[in-house]
Amino acid sequence: MNDTAPANLDLWRFLERRVARTPDKTLLSYRETRQSYAAFHDDALAAARALYQVGVRAGDTVCLMLPNGPDYLSLWFGIARLGAVKVPINVHLKGDGLAYIIEHSEANVLVITADLLDRVLELSGAMAALERVIVVGERDALPDRCQRWDDLLAESANRLLPATTNFAPEALHAILYTSGTTGSPKGVMLSHHAYLNSTRAFSRQFAGATADDILYTSLPLYHVNAQAHTVLPAIDLNATMAIGDRFSASGFWQEIHDHGATIFNSLAAMIPILCKQPESPLDRAHGARLTACAATPRDVWLEFEERFGVRIIEGYGLTETAGFCVNNPRDAVRVGTIGLPMDFVEARIANADGDPLPAGERGEILLRADPSNAFMDGYFKQPDQTAAAMRGGWFHTGDTGYADADGYLSFVDRVKQSIRRRGENISSWEVETIVNAHPLVLESAAVGVPSDVGEEEVKICIVARAGETIDPLEIVQWCEARMAYFMVPRYVEFHDALPKTPTERVEKYKLKQAGAGAAWDREAAGYRIDRR
Repeated sequence: MNDTAPANLDLWRFLERRVARTPDKTLLSYRETRQSYAAFHDDALAAARALYQVGVRAGDTVCLMLPNGPDYLSLWFGIARLGAVKVPINVHLKGDGLAYIIEHSEANVLVITADLLDRVLELSGAMAALERVIVVGERDALPDRCQRWDDLLAESANRLLPATTNFAPEALHAILYTSGTTGSPKGVMLSHHAYLNSTRAFSRQFAGATADDILYTSLPLYHVNAQAHTVLPAIDLNATMAIGDRFSASGFWQEIHDHGATIFNSLAAMIPILCKQPESPLDRAHGARLTACAATPRDVWLEFEERFGVRIIEGYGLTETAGFCVNNPRDAVRVGTIGLPMDFVEARIANADGDPLPAGERGEILLRADPSNAFMDGYFKQPDQTAAAMRGGWFHTGDTGYADADGYLSFVDRVKQSIRRRGENISSWEVETIVNAHPLVLESAAVGVPSDVGEEEVKICIVARAGETIDPLEIVQWCEARMAYFMVPRYVEFHDALPKTPTERVEKYKLKQAGAGAAWDREAAGYRIDRR
């Protein structure tokens, strides 16, 4: 396989070949930093030396709890150089959700920013599982087993690494934890091949990108989207990647302009949010021509394209599929659809038995890849969950949809009881577990209700203990202290009893059908969530 088809490489060899082509070209644009391919490679080697010094070896697991920026990127590729396994952690996690990932992943090392360190120090079980905690940023004093990243880089600067090993493309490269729906989060195992196959499909088939493009994302690097659809395609094409810290509606087009971005990734919620901004000369004062999006609201699709001069190319994918695996062809977009399966994917709309359904009928979206390792290798240490998801040789997405007569797929809803809020998958089970721990709560049910910016908001329906009255703000503050900010319910609704089936299962569809209803709304009440 030639150099333009990198799926038979491991990520380190992939990077080295691209660096050799254009060592002096700008690879990374971040804030005021412009970093060449060669300098990026050198920083990754420095990260590998530092990790090797603290004992990281091939197959070891390293958790990264870092925001967007050069440190995340150099550590990612330093891990690849050693053949270790990276576990990205959402920087907003805290409490039991954070502890679970650290312990379940069997991490040897955690790299974390100084401002987040206290979250881990509070978790005795997670700390006991770690051999070393590496702290990025300034902090006055560090506990045992903690070491400053800058000190480690300096100490290891003159150390030698073992000779480069060519790791098998099928080797495990990352475990990405995706929100559980009826239980704990699942660790999606992705190989080097899965990443690079997705990279090639996105850059060539989905986006039609070239070396002249500047690919921008403000999406978090701990999610597969930014990894497989901005960072790796830019390297693959010897193009430039531009990384933003986070999405800001008011500053978005200025950042696109300043980086000279030509392609950017977006999420459904971003599209209406940008359309609701006041008109500005920056609306068209940029060079962006295309955005890769998912779940774009149909009613603002064309409005966005006309106002900002950027085409929306809609697609569909999951962490388990290493990102996009269905997309609208650029020359044959059908507004409101997610498009056609990519050339390595077969899709089926199926009934509950897995049998295919005719065009127009709704069923579950099933997917399979050729080769099969273009998708996940399974869920880490969860063989039963893996078998259930891959039964019959198809990946069962848990999403409902339908196909038209030409094979274009449309997404309808989620079979799973997860909630999708502004690009984040939220486990209803996890929200309920935390709310149910409140001393005045008898039981609860979390559901997603429509949001005015697309996707969903979290509504928690609560039955209080007999004789008790609960202030809805107390519930929100209870949640805020125990879960990531994006999980905290916006709506709080009290019930005398939850609707249930004869087998005592909560009929969540009834709660969803009611929408926000008359529920207490923390945003209308003027309460702002701490986003740290």
